[in-house]
Amino acid sequence: MPIFMKGIKNTVAKNQKTYGIVVDYFKKKILTGDLKPGEKLPPEREIAEELGVSRNSVREAIRFMDMTGVISSQQGSGNYITCDFQSSLEETMGMMFAMDQIDYIQISQIRYSLERLAFTLALDHASEEEIKLMEDCVNKLDKSTDASVNNELDKKIHYTLARASGNILILDILEACSGVIDEFVKDLRREIIQEESSKEALNDCHHRIVRALREHDREAGILALKEHFSMIDKILLDWKNK
Repeated sequence: MPIFMKGIKNTVAKNQKTYGIVVDYFKKKILTGDLKPGEKLPPEREIAEELGVSRNSVREAIRFMDMTGVISSQQGSGNYITCDFQSSLEETMGMMFAMDQIDYIQISQIRYSLERLAFTLALDHASEEEIKLMEDCVNKLDKSTDASVNNELDKKIHYTLARASGNILILDILEACSGVIDEFVKDLRREIIQEESSKEALNDCHHRIVRALREHDREAGILALKEHFSMIDKILLDWKNK
């Protein structure tokens, strides 16, 4: 290998090593509780001096952590710990969707699997407040004729079920899936809920899901979820073939 190529290779390897030192440093700070969401990171110069690395390595590490949702870089203010992994997950899924690596049917399949799990966990973890909120949303959806209101009520039902599972990962992934669908399939959710026949059929499933949750009836809830997502997948396929 030519000498200049060896030099480039060694430089790249060194940058990768020091970049990792900075990321590991902040990872440990977060795990030990020394850095919490909302707290501001020290200036780049201080971090570089403390760790004995270049400021460029610190910038690369901060850029990486910003992309992955660990921190948020605010122009003119500094860098803050946010741990907003849901937004970075949504961005990654959005890029996969845009590059035809995944499609809306696959996203719907993931949502179905996660909501089945969420329902099963919620049987033991859902609070009375969460069940009541879902019941209120379902009842309001029966009566509402406003497309925007219907859209928000539908989201709240599914997000509340995910939250009631007690597993934050389920909620984060479902929100990311929903965000991708809303971004790339414009107004589809609104169109589904606005059409009276599909709205009634889907909300009947909502009623059954919430009732099964209150009655601790796992089989009835899973069946209602299966029918709900079967309808969604059919609507998505019809929309695709238009």
